[in-house]
Amino acid sequence: MRRYVLKNLVRDWGLEGAAERAQSYGRVVAELRSRYQDRLAEEGTSPRVLVPGAGLGRLCLDIAKAGFHTQGNEFSYFMLLTSSFMLNHCERPQQWTIFPWALASCNQPSDAAQLRPLSMAAGDFVEVYGSPEQEGQFDCVATCFFIDTAHNIIRYLEVLRHCLKDGGLWVNLGPLQYHWAEAHTYLEPGMADSIEIPLEDVERIAGELGFRMLRREIVVAGFNTNLRSMQVSTYRCAFWTMRLEKG
Repeated sequence: MRRYVLKNLVRDWGLEGAAERAQSYGRVVAELRSRYQDRLAEEGTSPRVLVPGAGLGRLCLDIAKAGFHTQGNEFSYFMLLTSSFMLNHCERPQQWTIFPWALASCNQPSDAAQLRPLSMAAGDFVEVYGSPEQEGQFDCVATCFFIDTAHNIIRYLEVLRHCLKDGGLWVNLGPLQYHWAEAHTYLEPGMADSIEIPLEDVERIAGELGFRMLRREIVVAGFNTNLRSMQVSTYRCAFWTMRLEKG
């Protein structure tokens, strides 16, 4: 987890992560601006956007800066502590120096590359936003590299439907790298349940829940890429906007 937090500091807050942010966060924010440009222009009518899996908070901040009322959701205590520090206790650029790749020993071309420095709503999504008081509370949900973190992706879709207003939008970008797919190899029975379905089935089930596709494309985006590593991975991500029609 320490390594994951360090890598996400690069992605969310480092200059080296700017290109990666543009591939994912930039697309999501641009889509939100395009869809809600009329409401953003009207004073006092800012749409409410939920960002599940908010990580270290950069996408939340970027959406808020674009004029939206934004609420992030994150389960990891490590992420929550670090995002609070970044958002509330950094007073100027390059205030702190960290070494984000120090614990990453694979595919490093040199000591200098490995040790180079970088200047720079808590709770489970289903439990928090599946509750009765969250029904129909958001104009939009923006998910970025998130939906494949589910034990049961169908339950994620049901909660997305639950917390969106009728006519609300779901903007999504990410792959289907199901995080719990191999959990049965290291967790006790009952703790490792995982449903892994293809993209076309995710879209079909979303349609059965009332989501209607407005736009869809496959885009290439990296995630926590060490640009100086001998191995650089990218994903072919589904990028879509759907409208919820509850009626």
